[in-house]
Amino acid sequence: MKDISRRDFLKYVGAGAVGLMARPGLPLLGGDRLDPSTVVQCHDAGATTGPDINEPVVQVMMDESIKALTGENSVGAAWKSVFPGITTDSVIGIKVNCINRYLATHPKFVNTIVSGLAQMNISGSDFPKNNIIVWDRTDYELTSSGYTIYDGNDPDTERCFGTNHSGIGYDSSNPLNVAGVTSNPSKIISQICEFIIDAGVLRTHVQGGVTLCLKNNYGSVHNPGSLSHISHCTPSVPALNAQIRDVLSPTDKQKLFVVDGMFGMYSGGPGGQPNFNPKLLVMSKDIVACDAQGQNVINAERQNRGLQPVNCRHITMASQPPYELGTTEISLIEINNPTGIRTGHKRVAADAGIRVSPHPVRRSANVAFSLPFAATVSLDLVGSSGQTVARIFGGSLTAGEHRVPMRLNGRVAAGTYVLRLKAGGSSRSRSITVLK
Repeated sequence: MKDISRRDFLKYVGAGAVGLMARPGLPLLGGDRLDPSTVVQCHDAGATTGPDINEPVVQVMMDESIKALTGENSVGAAWKSVFPGITTDSVIGIKVNCINRYLATHPKFVNTIVSGLAQMNISGSDFPKNNIIVWDRTDYELTSSGYTIYDGNDPDTERCFGTNHSGIGYDSSNPLNVAGVTSNPSKIISQICEFIIDAGVLRTHVQGGVTLCLKNNYGSVHNPGSLSHISHCTPSVPALNAQIRDVLSPTDKQKLFVVDGMFGMYSGGPGGQPNFNPKLLVMSKDIVACDAQGQNVINAERQNRGLQPVNCRHITMASQPPYELGTTEISLIEINNPTGIRTGHKRVAADAGIRVSPHPVRRSANVAFSLPFAATVSLDLVGSSGQTVARIFGGSLTAGEHRVPMRLNGRVAAGTYVLRLKAGGSSRSRSITVLK
């Protein structure tokens, strides 16, 4: 399995997981043999009630997601592992997106991040909440979205303010060259914070394609209106994020990327009300992979509504030279309903893909895979609309390597399909091509 191309499989785990990434037509781009980046996607049916977010449910979602992403068993240890060299004097910024108060990074969502950060044990003490700054462009945008501006009177709470807050402003001493446009970064990101968490929103954008984490940084500089919004914000979005990585010291300040997908927008934007309710969060250490999965979620909803997919150029460009901000190849961990009764999500070994030989498939092929545990297994061929075209195998299998014959014998039309393997609460998928 170690020689398998990254194009040949995507990994899904999670009780009752449904693989959005498994759908044909949601492209994954990049080179042939680079490692995929881990993305956690967590959904809970109880995350929202009507227009309201249920913070205790989202807290469990956030806690389970950071543990799954990092492999740590405790919430505090998981968050601490994200920030190498962190001390009790370190300052962590959470960059939110509040340009649209009807669909902003929600304060209750951010509260669950703050709660996790405060559980980090640093030299025998919990990380101080006062060393956490929730920020965006202006105090007004923050308050309009439900945030409370920090008044300096409570040392045991996170601070919250905009770049326009008294004593902050933009940093002309560290200018960024964004595709030929000089942009001064917020002092919050260039001078005050040692680490940044990018907390974006799940939203389409008429000009920019999507507004997730990459584009969230338009709110990190003084002149977002001067940066390109044409051609899905290329090359400005990847150029800006590369400048933040390469120019601001220390480099790679941005350590984690989280998308608030409690509510979302599958069309329109950036203004307006949310128009779908995914009840999920997306999390990764790779900004490109995080945005690629966010786009996949939006495109799954667009496909359900008969709309063409969004293919946002700035996400693809960000993965390529000279920017190389991450990869669009994803190793996806799905966690569903962590607050409910479940068998628990199981991790699948990174090399436990699905092999098909010969490929492309004509009349028949062999499907090979390994199981880390004994399980009841189903292997299905799934069409582009999500329907099961053929059951390849169903039954109980032991742990280890398995080979299953797939006999199509002309019964399946030529085209692109997904092989979906479900085993004991985990799900893996890969795309295959059938020829006549």
